[in-house]
Amino acid sequence: MGLTVGNSELQALREWYEYDIFVRKRYLRFLRKLPRRVTTEDKGASFPSILDIFTHVLDVYKAWLKGRYETGRRTEPLEHLLFKDVAREEEEIDAYLLGLMQRLTPSDLEKSFEFTYAHGKGRRKGRAKLGNLLWHLVEEELQHRGEINALLFQENISPPITDWFDWKKRKL
Repeated sequence: MGLTVGNSELQALREWYEYDIFVRKRYLRFLRKLPRRVTTEDKGASFPSILDIFTHVLDVYKAWLKGRYETGRRTEPLEHLLFKDVAREEEEIDAYLLGLMQRLTPSDLEKSFEFTYAHGKGRRKGRAKLGNLLWHLVEEELQHRGEINALLFQENISPPITDWFDWKKRKL
């Protein structure tokens, strides 16, 4: 099943999430094999270390979907985790994402939900369509994966880049 003209937005999202889950698992296996210094030292990026950036990606999924989307509130942040904790969170979040993708209907993507978030010194209310949020989360993960790639290249380490074409070949 490919992304072709006429496929629904929901099918496109399902395929993107399947791809992202596959690639995220590959990165986690790869990162766990690297020297601790490479993954945990402060690199001055969006989050201090490569492990912190990877954890942030999981936190974003958890905070937005299991938190704001389901309850309207943010979940407890994932911070300062060890690889074993990150692996456990990743499995939990992946199972949640796969289940969510299967349960959704095309009309669900158009549904809005309210949430509360901290902004500056106060709390604010927000509203978003689920479809827009799901695409934002794809974009969020791709940005941070690129950031991790750049930090690995700075260490002269080739990241386990899996492009869409390679992933599709593995699925056939």
